[in-house]
Amino acid sequence: MRQFFSIMAGVLALTGAVMAEKPAAKPNVVFILIDDLSHYGITAYGANKISSTQGFFKNVEFETPRIDRLAKDGMKCEYAYAYPLCEPTRIALMSGMNNIRNYHQCKSQHASDITFGDLFQREGYETCIVGKWKQTRGTKSIHGKDYIAEFGWDEFCCFDVVTEGYRMIDPDIVENGEMMNYKGIDPVTGRRCYGPDIFNRYALDFLDRKKDKPFFLYYSMVLMHDEHTPTPDTKPASIFDNHDITKPSEYGFMKGDDRRYFPDMIAYMDKMVGQVLDKLEELGLAKNTLVVVMGDNGTKECFAHVLPDGSEFLGDKGGNKEGGLHVPLLLRDPGKIPSGSVYDGMVNLTDILPTLCDAVGIEPPNKDALDGISFWPQATGKAKGDHRKFIYTWYNGNNKSSDLDNVIEYAFTKEFKRYAPSTLYPQGRFFDLRTDLFEEVGAEKKKVPKVWNKWHHSGLEVNKLTAEQKRAYDGLGKVLEKKAYVPVQRLEVVKGEVPLRAGKSVELDCRVYPAEATRRGVIWESSDPSIATVDKFGVISAHKKGRVEITAYSWDDAIPLADRKSAEYKTDGISDTIKIPISR
Repeated sequence: MRQFFSIMAGVLALTGAVMAEKPAAKPNVVFILIDDLSHYGITAYGANKISSTQGFFKNVEFETPRIDRLAKDGMKCEYAYAYPLCEPTRIALMSGMNNIRNYHQCKSQHASDITFGDLFQREGYETCIVGKWKQTRGTKSIHGKDYIAEFGWDEFCCFDVVTEGYRMIDPDIVENGEMMNYKGIDPVTGRRCYGPDIFNRYALDFLDRKKDKPFFLYYSMVLMHDEHTPTPDTKPASIFDNHDITKPSEYGFMKGDDRRYFPDMIAYMDKMVGQVLDKLEELGLAKNTLVVVMGDNGTKECFAHVLPDGSEFLGDKGGNKEGGLHVPLLLRDPGKIPSGSVYDGMVNLTDILPTLCDAVGIEPPNKDALDGISFWPQATGKAKGDHRKFIYTWYNGNNKSSDLDNVIEYAFTKEFKRYAPSTLYPQGRFFDLRTDLFEEVGAEKKKVPKVWNKWHHSGLEVNKLTAEQKRAYDGLGKVLEKKAYVPVQRLEVVKGEVPLRAGKSVELDCRVYPAEATRRGVIWESSDPSIATVDKFGVISAHKKGRVEITAYSWDDAIPLADRKSAEYKTDGISDTIKIPISR
């Protein structure tokens, strides 16, 4: 008997040792992007009322208790900034780069762009995007309904894929390559088909199905964008059930748009986020999941957030001022991010990609080309102070990148902001944000017609700046000089292990010269994909015996576009080619 217990003790000890050595599960990530909502649209930031600047409603109380809870259980970032429009934000967000590096044309983001979806997928994560897409419409060879998969998404359920259409009631949705018919009555709810419900159901189902695997869910919400409509929770229920989505709007091009229901939409948005948080709890995943909630740009200009003292914070979507740029950002990761913490450093939306990667231990292969800086050390309390000193922005609205007359370029801190010389103001502009947060100082004001027709004031007179203002002016000027466009002059593809055997793979490296070149991305191409293919990371996969040429083209003059009518990219510019023999 003593021998039996001795053996059992040994078995238990061995079992315990094996269990102790079992690697921890990879952390999951849920990133939620709210559409068209300034930071004051979340009550954790201090405002609890909202008004219509057109008189449809005034001082209507609202609350976002589920998102507010993230601030209590995790971290609230006080100074998070995005681009002022949806698409420029999404391209910068997914790639970790400023638009000057990889924005070419509206709805034409090319699949050679390395996104956070690509990075997580490459690391073995199950990836999914639900909600708003917008960046592309496909190419001549790949239809828009399938092209999303080229950006690292295993699954997708999205609006604004092959056309815009409706996003709220009777939405136009593409689900994993299939164009869905969500019209009439939703068999699940018994009410009209409502886009936010459909996207949320897909997100919850994805979490259910992938609970035993590491996952990355990018939930790109369609709320709070127009068309503004009643929600299924609007009272009485008949308002939602009978809302006419074909009725021309009094104030815009969106049919069925009725801005009276904006407060209802905020409540429903918070409810949708709450359901995702509840699902993580239900599945026992909350403690191993980083949840991030952020806004994509400011609230639309027809709404004003009302602070407790009665002052108003005007939405300014499309504008490059506080009301168009300042967005909410909250993070929760139990055991890693201290509860109730507040980060006062500036966060740029390009920081999201490196921060998410840092949180799960992914090292982006193109890290030298990123503009984003990880603030994960600050989020977890392992580093003090700010992770960045300023934010730089190059913005061209939804125009072509070659349309330089409408470019708005600036650098700013929490205190000061300097604009580069432009067609509108050849001398540039400078503002002291401490006393002029909404940039209303200046003897002149002009509009940029192609960039949302916003007013731009001329700013402070440079020859009358104080010593402190002059130091800031000079410092931000150096930032703008350093960020000036530098063309690519040469590429060099560095050979890996060659020759390569069929069934094997190898990753190539492409060096871009000069090192400070602005557009450092490349497009990889194989001369014969039947012999060997090459992916966007430069990984060659050999299929059969033969000889193949692998070419890298510079983004700088290849100008890659997801274009359904013409070639995706030009091949007569800067490039480099290597020949690789494939053996059996």
